[in-house]
Amino acid sequence: MAGIYDFLSSVRFTILLLSLIAVGSIFGTVIKQKAPLEEYLTLYSESTFRFIRFFNLDDTYHSPWFYGLVILFVVNLSLCTLGRFRRFIRSDRKPVEVPAEETLQRMEMHFYVEGKSETAVEEFLRKTYTRLSVTGGAVFEKGALSRYGVFIIHTSIILILLGGFVGDMGGYKGYMVLTQGETKDRISLRGDNAREQALGFSLKCEDFKVAFYPGGEPKDYVSTLKVIDKGKVVTEKKVRVNDPLSYKGIHVYQASYGRTPSFLFNIGGENVILRERETFRKGDLLLMVVRFESAVHDFGPGVLIAYLNDGQPKTSWFLKNVEKLREKDLQGVPVRLENIKDDFYTGLEVSKDPGIWIVWTGFAMMLIGLYVNFFTYHRRIYVRKGSIGVIVAGSAPRRKEAFREEFAGLKTRMGGNES
Repeated sequence: MAGIYDFLSSVRFTILLLSLIAVGSIFGTVIKQKAPLEEYLTLYSESTFRFIRFFNLDDTYHSPWFYGLVILFVVNLSLCTLGRFRRFIRSDRKPVEVPAEETLQRMEMHFYVEGKSETAVEEFLRKTYTRLSVTGGAVFEKGALSRYGVFIIHTSIILILLGGFVGDMGGYKGYMVLTQGETKDRISLRGDNAREQALGFSLKCEDFKVAFYPGGEPKDYVSTLKVIDKGKVVTEKKVRVNDPLSYKGIHVYQASYGRTPSFLFNIGGENVILRERETFRKGDLLLMVVRFESAVHDFGPGVLIAYLNDGQPKTSWFLKNVEKLREKDLQGVPVRLENIKDDFYTGLEVSKDPGIWIVWTGFAMMLIGLYVNFFTYHRRIYVRKGSIGVIVAGSAPRRKEAFREEFAGLKTRMGGNES
C-alpha cells in the first residue's frame, strides 16, 4: 500500500498525467468534435474512423479515458497537497528558537543597535511585525499567509476540476422553440443521445418582438417569458441576448428566432388557429395540418390537410387565393381557410450546471492564492541581546531582494550599524 501511495502522490505521476491530458487535448483540438457521421467518413478512411470511434476521439472531453485521467490527476494533486500540508504542519509546530549571537552574525542581513534596550527595539518592531512567543530573545514575522499560497492554489485547481465534473454529470444543455402564447415544460437535449428533458416547471412565451435595422438585419429580439410552477406564475422576465432568465439553477438564454406560418380556419362556425403537425377534432371530424407551401402551382399559398373519411386517411389542399378551394366540406363539417399568418418563434437555449458555483469558488481561490503566492512573502526578524548592543537579524525564503530593501530601511530607522 505504501508503494501505491508513493506512486500516486509522486511528481513523476503528475508529469505523466499532465502529458497524457495534453495529448488528449491535442486530439480534441485536431479532430472535430461531435460532427455528423457523414462528415467523418468524408475526412477519414474507414479504419481511421473506427479508431476515432473506438477511443471516443470524436467527443474527447466526455470520453471515459479522459474522465479517468482527470480523476487520477485530482487524486494525485490531493495526495500531494495533503502530504505537503502534513509536513508543513509538523514543521510549524516545532518551537521557534532565537539563534545564538554567533549564528545571527553569520546571517547576510543583520545589524546592531547600540544605546537602546532590547525592550525598546521590540516595541519598535511591534508596530509593523507580529511577535511570536519565544524565550531567550524575540522573533517577529510578517507575511505568514504567503506560506499557504501553494495550498490555496492546489485546492482551487481541485475545486475547478470537481465543479466541471459535477456540472457535466448533473447538468444538461438543450433548446426550446416557443411561439407567442405557447407553453412548454420540456426541452430537447443535443448530442448523440438526443432526448427530452423535463424542467420541473413550465415556460410560457407571453410575447416576442424583433426589431430590424433599415437594411433588414436583426437589431434586437426579446422574449417575454413567464415561469409557471405548480400552476402559478412565479416570475416574468424579458429575455435578451446575454440577459438570461434564471430559476432553480436553470438558465434560459435568448439564442435565435425564426418564422413559422399559422393558419386560421373556420371549422363548423368555430375559429381555430393551427400550425403544421397540429391536429383538431370536432365531432367525427379529425384533421391535421400536414404541409404548407408558399406557392402551389402558381396559385399562391396553400395548406395540405389530412383527415379521416370512413376510417381511411384522405388529404385535401386549401388555397388562400382561390375562392373555390378555400372552403370544403369534410365529414359533413364546413371547413374554410380564412387566413395565413407568418408568425415569429423564439429559439431558447436552456442549461443547468450544478457545478458552476464550485467552479467560481475555485477561480476566486486561485486569484487569492496567486496574489498570496506572488505579491506577499514570509520573513522573520530575530532580536537578541548581544555583546555590543542589541543584535537584529532577518531572513526570508523568497523575494530576497525585496526583503533586503525592507531590512535596509529598518536598519536606517533604528540607527543600526554592522560590526
